[in-house]
Amino acid sequence: VLENVLRNAILHSPDGGLIRLTLTDEVDAAGRIGHVVRILDQGPGVPEDMLESIFDPFVRVDAARGRNSGGVGLGLAIARRAIRALHGTIQAENHSQGGLLVTIRLPSSS
Repeated sequence: VLENVLRNAILHSPDGGLIRLTLTDEVDAAGRIGHVVRILDQGPGVPEDMLESIFDPFVRVDAARGRNSGGVGLGLAIARRAIRALHGTIQAENHSQGGLLVTIRLPSSS
């Protein structure tokens, strides 16, 4: 999952752009600890109406993210399936200062 999201972030950021990856623990409303991974790129982001569908099989955001990356649009769909199998969530949003922010939440194993 991380390799796929990081590869996408690198491909869609400008040359010399920075990718920010953070890992934190958070407590949810029920008092359970979970792990949160956030990956922020410096790319063009994704049209708002496609933020959910980028995790569907065969979806590519060609207008915003170009075809130069190859692939057929399965990476994020596989990532979402893997995260769900671990009882977690993955979501994407456009960052207020530009770029795409992907957030992965996983429950603690303890």
